[in-house]
Amino acid sequence: MLLRTTAVCTVLTLALAGLSAQAKDGTYTAVTQGRNGDVTVNVTITNDKIKSVTLGDWSETHPIADLPAKLLPENIVKYQTTNVDIVSGATLTSFAIKAGVIDCLKQAGLDPKNFAKPMPKAPVSAEKVTESADIVVIGAGGAGLSAAVAAAQQGKHVIVIEKTHFAGGNTSVAGGCYNASAPDIEAKQDMSASRRALIDGILAETPRNELHKSLIEKVKAQMAEYDAKKGKHLFDSPELHALQTWKAGDYQGNLELVYKLTQEAPAMQKELASMGFKWKDYTEQVVGALWPRSNRALNYKSGVGYIDTFLAEIDGKKLPVTFRMQTRATDLIVRDGRVVGVRAKGDDGKTYEITGKSGVVLTTGGFSASVEMRQHYDTIWDKKLDDKVMTTNVPGITGDGIKMAEKVGADLIQMGYIQLLPTTDPYTGATNHAVSLTTGIYLNKDGKRFVNEMGRRDELAKAALAQPDHKFFVLATSDANMIDKEGRNQYGIKVADLIAQKKVFKADTWDELAQKAGINPVNMKKTIEEWVAFCKNPVNDPFGRPSCDPGVRLDGKSPYYATVFTPSVHHTMGGVKINVKAQVLDAKGKVIPGLYAAGEVTGGIHGTNRVGCNAVPDALVFGRIAGLSASGK
Repeated sequence: MLLRTTAVCTVLTLALAGLSAQAKDGTYTAVTQGRNGDVTVNVTITNDKIKSVTLGDWSETHPIADLPAKLLPENIVKYQTTNVDIVSGATLTSFAIKAGVIDCLKQAGLDPKNFAKPMPKAPVSAEKVTESADIVVIGAGGAGLSAAVAAAQQGKHVIVIEKTHFAGGNTSVAGGCYNASAPDIEAKQDMSASRRALIDGILAETPRNELHKSLIEKVKAQMAEYDAKKGKHLFDSPELHALQTWKAGDYQGNLELVYKLTQEAPAMQKELASMGFKWKDYTEQVVGALWPRSNRALNYKSGVGYIDTFLAEIDGKKLPVTFRMQTRATDLIVRDGRVVGVRAKGDDGKTYEITGKSGVVLTTGGFSASVEMRQHYDTIWDKKLDDKVMTTNVPGITGDGIKMAEKVGADLIQMGYIQLLPTTDPYTGATNHAVSLTTGIYLNKDGKRFVNEMGRRDELAKAALAQPDHKFFVLATSDANMIDKEGRNQYGIKVADLIAQKKVFKADTWDELAQKAGINPVNMKKTIEEWVAFCKNPVNDPFGRPSCDPGVRLDGKSPYYATVFTPSVHHTMGGVKINVKAQVLDAKGKVIPGLYAAGEVTGGIHGTNRVGCNAVPDALVFGRIAGLSASGK
């Protein structure tokens, strides 16, 4: 645990007459290091007791850090000990709170050993609970909440079970970008010659099946209309989105599912807006997204906005949704060939048998956090995805739903396709430390570019792994970055914290930045000059980059920034096989009655490589489809 004893010790010593200057009563402050940045802990001591523990401003991740922020201070005060239980899944945040309290005890002149007795063990229940609902949803991430809301809107009573302490899953820690064809918004951007060439190349392909042929013909007709109007703005459509997605996965995805995703993504976007989710009035192109159709929230930072929106909809509309948190599903219940429920185990020892009259929806995510499954199934990375390779995922994403579905006969598809995200935190594997668009210039320690930054994620990750220490840098200026007026990045993390942790470097000159980051300054400045020239006339890039958008230009003012990145396991493209109604299929392609699935627990959509910003619409669109299908719609 890194402890910064800057001992910002705001000791409010009681200055009453007759009391010693060494009086222990008062309020003490310590600053410790959490997962994302500084954690400020305030402790009030009265009569050698811990009277209160409060937390100051921080950058820990909502909603993952919400429970430790509430529970640990309460337990520390209640039991007068720092030896309280940490919250699983929020270990670093828990340790930071405990370390801060220990530091404050020392400041007060108290011996932390006197506050180290174990807290009482929570009673373990042997109770067996039987419940029923219309629909059971397993997993409270984006797909699960989308399914729950859709079903509840049809008047169905839904029970959602979740093995962790928070609703959100991977969606809550995702960047939050959402690919959807939005021609009116995208029209604010120009159609460069290189972008037009990408479309023409896709339309020139020999059709691989009838749906592929149909989509090509539709886009050809759309482009003919575009040309007739002498269009110069960025073109897009659900059909182009589908063609690009399918090609990016090496044509291994189910094109019918891909097209369903791209057709329904705009409608899901409008559905979210009706719930109070506000969208920005422009799109961008996130790393691996392949086209500037990535939408973001105006009123939220990161993917947690989708979670908060669904939860607010459930609460505000009093939808019939019941949550069972910290309850781990163990087995699906099958009767007369139909999936009718789930068995589960609570952290408190209770066992549950929960039945769903209309069906069970699996939304448990993939298996990026399971080293065992990664090593077993991997067919792309030469079985090197061991415990030395970090993941962007929350710890609970361990393939539980895939295993349960397989036990009842579900077909698993393309399990060997595992994606690494190139732009992750080299110390935690998280995706939340960037201060600029991650399609900006990629530099290695030698100060040179090494890849087309707008390419596929698998290509970017392989190129990054070939660099010294598997690390590289993305540069930004004061004019082109993702830092808000409060000094936080797009995930709400304080940039000052990122700089203190040496995840981001900041300087007033390029030479100074190179020195701080450990980049060859001569090569870096030469590469920047070439980049600036390319951005003024985006043609003939040696790596094949098609464009340079304003958010990645480097001709702006100082201060300058460099963020360090490395690849981490990000997404598992394989999983349970489904159809367009989100019904789970067996090895013969037949529907398993009563069982539905959505999100990363499923396979067959993304093929060998998931397009950046397709994950959230995949989860939400098919989550909604699953909820409606289970409701008989």
